[in-house]
Amino acid sequence: MHISDIDLNSIIQLVTQRTGIIPRASHREGIRSYVEKILSAKNYSVQKYLSSVMTDKALFTELVNESTVNETYFFREEKQFSLLRNRLFPMWKALNGSKTIKIWSAACSYGEEAYSLALLARACGVNYSIIASDINSEVLEHCAKGTFLVSSIRQVDGVQFKPLLTPYIKADGKVVFPSEITSTIATRKINLSMIDSFEMDSLLPKNQDIIFLRNVFIYFNQDLRSRILHTIAQKCLADGGVLFVSMSEIAQLDSSIMPPSFKKEMDGSVFYFHKQTTEGGGIKSYGKNLC
Repeated sequence: MHISDIDLNSIIQLVTQRTGIIPRASHREGIRSYVEKILSAKNYSVQKYLSSVMTDKALFTELVNESTVNETYFFREEKQFSLLRNRLFPMWKALNGSKTIKIWSAACSYGEEAYSLALLARACGVNYSIIASDINSEVLEHCAKGTFLVSSIRQVDGVQFKPLLTPYIKADGKVVFPSEITSTIATRKINLSMIDSFEMDSLLPKNQDIIFLRNVFIYFNQDLRSRILHTIAQKCLADGGVLFVSMSEIAQLDSSIMPPSFKKEMDGSVFYFHKQTTEGGGIKSYGKNLC
C-alpha cells in the first residue's frame, strides 16, 4: 500500500504536534515505509491509522520510535570530553572533593554518550550519577543493557579515549559493560516538547551539574528551543552548572532564545553555556576561571 505525500504530511504533522520533532527530508521516506507496512499488516486505511494512533499509546510510541534519528557513537565531539577531563572534572574535585557530580544525558539515543561520560568520570576519579533520557523507548532499553557494537567506536573522532573502552571490547565484536557501570546510569523516557508541562515536571532531572543536550535542536522550531532552554535554566541545571550542545547547533541558539542566566563560554574551540550565580560552591567559578 502506497500513501500519498498529503497523507504522509498528516502523519508527520501529528508527530510534530506531540513531540516537537520536525523530521528531515531524508528521513521522511523511512517513515513512509514504516507506515505503509503497518497499513498492510493491519489492513488499515490512512484515516483509520490516524484515528488509532491518536488513541493507542503503543501504536503512537512505535511511530515516534520510527520518527527519531539515533546516529551516535562513543566520545562524539571529543573536544568536549577533553574539556571535561582537563578542566571541568579536576575543578569539580578541587571544589567539592568526593561529592557526587550529577550529569544528565538528555536525548541519549542508544546510550553511547551516557557511557562515555561514565567512563570518563570513573577515569578521573569523580563520583558521579548519570540520568540518560530519550523519547524513544527502544533506544532506552538498549542503553540500559549496556551492550554495543564496536562500530560505535570511530577511528577519528573520539579515538583518543578508546583506551577507556578497550577493557570492555569482546572477541565477538561487541562492547559489553558490566553491572558496576550499567547500574550507575538511570534511564527515563522524557518528551522534550512537553518539558514545561505539569505532567513532565516529576520526570525532569533537577539540580544537575552538567547537561549534555546535543543534536536535537536541529529538529525543533525556535519556540520549542526557547521553551526547552528556559525550563532547563529554571528547573534542571544547578547554579554554576554547564550545558553542552552540539558544536553544529551553537549558531542556532542566539540571544533571542537563551535564558538570561546562561553565559556563552569558550575554551579553545569548545563552546558551552555556563549558568551564572553569585553564590559560592559547586562549579560556580568555572567559567570565570577559564575565560
